[in-house]
Amino acid sequence: MRSADAAVEPRRLSWLRLLVGVAALGAALGLKASSEALHRYRFAFNETQSLPNWAFLADQAHRVPKRGDLVVFLPPKTRFYPQGMVFGKIVGGVPGDLVEARGRAFYVAGRYIGEAKTHSQDGQPADMGPIGRIPPGHYFLYTPHKDSLDSRYSLIGWVPQRRILGVAKAIM
Repeated sequence: MRSADAAVEPRRLSWLRLLVGVAALGAALGLKASSEALHRYRFAFNETQSLPNWAFLADQAHRVPKRGDLVVFLPPKTRFYPQGMVFGKIVGGVPGDLVEARGRAFYVAGRYIGEAKTHSQDGQPADMGPIGRIPPGHYFLYTPHKDSLDSRYSLIGWVPQRRILGVAKAIM
């Protein structure tokens, strides 16, 4: 009986090695996929009332938005928000679109976007953003909320594509 047990033992070790090898390979592939997912996707949270949703998932591999897409981006430094805060806005205008201001009403490609306020919530003058043709590699970003800090104001202006982190989907 001893010799039969001895013959079975190498087979058990072979199966155990195979099982451990498959598990290690699975773990390595899972870590690689997780790492790629962490680099490709970004969670963003809306900390204001400018959009109806508060959580977004942005595909960072998809950085060339089209009109109507929701994007997350890094705004220029402002006195209102800390450096590095991520904004979520709607693409209202793409390169080549005409941005017009009629009084303080903004129109992009002939479509009404919204009014620019004369003053910020803290009483500071609110300078209007650029008008004219949106240059290559730039976008007009906005939300319909009356207090949205967006491309209607010079603090944001036209957003260069390099600041866009990705096209997003609302998840909550």
